[in-house]
Amino acid sequence: MRPLKIFMLITAMGTCFYSSAQQKDSSVQHKGPSFIGITGGISLPTGNWAKSNYVVSTTGYVDDPAGYASSGPIIGLEGAYFFSKNIGVGGIFSYATYKVKDLDMLSGGYQESFDVDQVTTTATSYQSWSLMPGLYFDFPLTHRLSATARALAGITNSSTPRISVDVEDGGIDDGTFEQKSASKTAFGFEAGIGLNYRITKCFAIILHGDYFYSKPDFTIENTQRNNSAGRYVTEYNQPLAGINVSLGVAYLFCKK
Repeated sequence: MRPLKIFMLITAMGTCFYSSAQQKDSSVQHKGPSFIGITGGISLPTGNWAKSNYVVSTTGYVDDPAGYASSGPIIGLEGAYFFSKNIGVGGIFSYATYKVKDLDMLSGGYQESFDVDQVTTTATSYQSWSLMPGLYFDFPLTHRLSATARALAGITNSSTPRISVDVEDGGIDDGTFEQKSASKTAFGFEAGIGLNYRITKCFAIILHGDYFYSKPDFTIENTQRNNSAGRYVTEYNQPLAGINVSLGVAYLFCKK
C-alpha cells in the first residue's frame, strides 16, 4: 500500500497548495496555460526490479525476484488544459526501455549450477508504455517561472526481456534454452514535481521528476530447459517502479 499512499499524499499536497494559492493575493498575475509538449529523459528502476543476484543451485530451481533492469531512456507526449489559475487536467503517453544488466553474473550462476565449461547469456530489453490522465497544478514563482506538480493514474503495458542462455561443456555446444518474453497490462500511477520556464510568450521548457509504479503479474514460458538447477523464473510479480527525470519543450495555448 505504500506506493498508493505516496500517490495520495502528492495529490493532497497539490490540492493544499492550490487552496493556499487561491487565498493569497499575489502580485504575479500568472495563469496556468493549457499546453502540449514532448519530453525525454532517463528512467531509473528501483527495488527488486533493479537488483542483480548471483544465483547458484545444483539440486533444484531457484525463483529469483531480481529483475536485472538498468536505467533507460524514456520519451513522452504530454498535454493539459487549465480551467483556472492553478489547476488543470491532462495526461501523458510515454514509452521507456530498460536493458538487462549484469549478464556475466547470470552466466556465472548458470555455469556454476550446471557445472559446465562455459555459458553465454544474451538478452533483449524491458519495454513499457503508459497512458496516464490526471490532475495538474501550477504555482507561479515569477512572471516566467512556475513550480508544477502532477498526479496521474492509468494503464501501463510492460514486457519482460527474452533471455537466451547457450551452454558449452567439453568443447561441445549443449544447446540454447530461453526465458521467453512476456507482456502484461496493469494499473499504474505517476506523481511528481518540476519547473516550467517560459522562453517566449507561447513556448516553455519543462523539467520534471516523477515517481512511477505498476505491478504486472507476468507468466513466463521457458523452452528447451533440461537441467533442473539454477535460476528458473515462471512468474514475475514484482513492482516495476522508480524515478523518471525528464526535460522537454511545450507549446502554450496563449493569447497572442
